Amino acid sequence: MEIIFEIDLIKKFLLIVGISILCGFLIGLEREVRQKPAGLKTITLVTVGSAIFTFISKYGFTGSAVDSSRVASQIVNGIGFLGAGTIIRSGLKIKGLTTAATLWIAASIGMVIGAEKIFAGIVGSFIVFLTLIILRALEKLLYENFNIFYIKIKYNLDNLKNDQQITILNEFKNKLKELNIDILEESEIPNGNILKLKGNKSKIKSELNKKLKNEFYTVKLFEVKDI
Repeated sequence: MEIIFEIDLIKKFLLIVGISILCGFLIGLEREVRQKPAGLKTITLVTVGSAIFTFISKYGFTGSAVDSSRVASQIVNGIGFLGAGTIIRSGLKIKGLTTAATLWIAASIGMVIGAEKIFAGIVGSFIVFLTLIILRALEKLLYENFNIFYIKIKYNLDNLKNDQQITILNEFKNKLKELNIDILEESEIPNGNILKLKGNKSKIKSELNKKLKNEFYTVKLFEVKDI
């Protein structure tokens, strides 16, 4: 009877490991494609490791007074340290929060699978995968028109009179408005201007390269920079 029990336990273990590998692979795929710090291997290992720890907490301490739920709490603590390692602060920008959150939820999926709630783990993995993809596309759609950036304009004529410069700048600003680009600030530099803009940065770049430079022949330089 004990041998049969061990065989059944091994079958369960192998099933859980196999399913957790597939689920971790699915969740990590999106991070790997986007070349994030914690990609396919890391997220898969986190999912499998969490599943194994949860499985051990369920079957490894039977007959003892040990509270197996403490293993789950330690998994959460461990993932917190691992996730913190993916977060990078650069100036006012913080990167890696989504990757850290993905590690955290990958661990939770692994725990669900390790607790033998396999169907729930599979469904949860697909939901996470679709959420990462859909929200990425939605985020791009919603925020691409709200970039704040600078554009530097240098005129081709060194001796351009001030009123001519103003005329060219006004024409250029009208063209920006046609592209739904908001002008927040403007300042003068020698033979040029710097504008602080809000709008679709990728759109203005392509338009500058293809169209605007041809129309404004007196302009010799466009530079688009992040704020």
